[in-house]
Amino acid sequence: MQRPEPLSDLDWSSERATEFAQATVELWTEYLGRLPDLPVVHPHTPAETRAAVLGRGVPDKPVSDDEILTHLRDVVFDHGAQTGHGGFMAFITGAGTVPGAPASLLAAGINQNLGGWPLGPAATEIENHVLAWFAGRLGLPAQASGAFVTGGATANLMALTVARDTLAGWDVRRDGIAAGPPLAVYISDDAHETVDRAADLLGLGTAAVRRVATDERFRVRPDVLEEAIRRDLAAGVKPLCVVGTAGTTELGAIDPLAALADVAERYGCWFHVDAAYGGPAAMVNELRPLFAGIERADSVTCDPHKWMNIPISASLVLFRDPARHLAAFTLQPDYTKLDAEVASDIVLRYQWTPQFTRPFDALPVWVSLLAHGWDVFARRIRHDVDLARWLHHLVTAHDELEPLADPELSIVCFRYVPPSALDDDAYLDDLNERILYAVQRAGHVYPSNAVVAGRYAMRACLISYRTEAEHVETLVDEVVRHGRSLHAARPAP
Repeated sequence: MQRPEPLSDLDWSSERATEFAQATVELWTEYLGRLPDLPVVHPHTPAETRAAVLGRGVPDKPVSDDEILTHLRDVVFDHGAQTGHGGFMAFITGAGTVPGAPASLLAAGINQNLGGWPLGPAATEIENHVLAWFAGRLGLPAQASGAFVTGGATANLMALTVARDTLAGWDVRRDGIAAGPPLAVYISDDAHETVDRAADLLGLGTAAVRRVATDERFRVRPDVLEEAIRRDLAAGVKPLCVVGTAGTTELGAIDPLAALADVAERYGCWFHVDAAYGGPAAMVNELRPLFAGIERADSVTCDPHKWMNIPISASLVLFRDPARHLAAFTLQPDYTKLDAEVASDIVLRYQWTPQFTRPFDALPVWVSLLAHGWDVFARRIRHDVDLARWLHHLVTAHDELEPLADPELSIVCFRYVPPSALDDDAYLDDLNERILYAVQRAGHVYPSNAVVAGRYAMRACLISYRTEAEHVETLVDEVVRHGRSLHAARPAP
């Protein structure tokens, strides 16, 4: 057999790599400069976008760098949603920090696998340090553990996994969920559906999720929660986990976390706090009282890629008791075994999450914190809360707009109500849905929708560091302008 000759087709020279990376960075910096003047979204149909960005198949031969960059320009400027625009107010999507972007490039470039310490020594230590910092800011004990994961859905899944394995009362990992009595999870009517998904994936079934009624501020009622737990106990169902939400997706409502912690403790339940959205606000001194009780959680979900605007993905889950966390995920394949003395001083992250292969998601968070400092993030979060109050004030003062809830954090829900249609809720629901689409298509601002107490609403989520008062004022103007036009076109009864 002949000795194989070197084959380096996949490995670029440092000169070509530099040129390509520099051209990509120049495209990004052009994007930053043009962003304020771009429409928030382009009015292309899915078919038009598909044809534009997938006009060629996967080639057998290389495409030139210039062709690739031309293609990337189309993706960035002509067929993207500009979620970094100050007028983007939909869902809970951050703009991506400027220092976090090159940090993400570097993380991809060195391509370390944080599944095991030997594959990413410095990367693992940075993740450990950043997780400990978040845990401390949220009031968890110094020994708390955690992990970076892909998003809040995975974080909630991991939290319920540890809850199940810790409190089920039998060896679920070995014997499966059917080996004991049914288990129940308790959440607010307005909690995120990722809890239902987690119950499904864990074999509990979505019927195990008890959605508990909320009060006039859309916060879960502890008395109704306790009634639900007592009913389950009487029926032979084991209460497993109480989930409190620290900032609901639709309204930003914060459940009474201290009262929920009391109920969970009284009935021996796991207490999980889904703070995917509100977690960073709970770390701001002036807002911390709104989240009293979060420090008593057994586990907490927090997404820095939301209100801290870190590039996606940067989500984390924290656990009060590292032994319980580790017990839920530890596996020991032969090929991963290390000398006991070596293993005693390192963290092997594959034993702490469902993933073996893990990216260096902590680096953009770490670099963003180093580049800005926490005080800048805290000031921005307080500013976003002030912007929400300003928008709520504008809506309340306008005789054609109706607020549907007082903002707790940085989400505002309202609707257009022309004086001639005050009592026609079915018509108003339809009208506001059409207004929303018209505002979105116009491209100046991009709100999303919600249903609040059965009513269709405009929803503005203000978490981008590029959003200012002028953007929320434009939102009000756009809703009123399109509302008047669409209502005037209403056929006569």
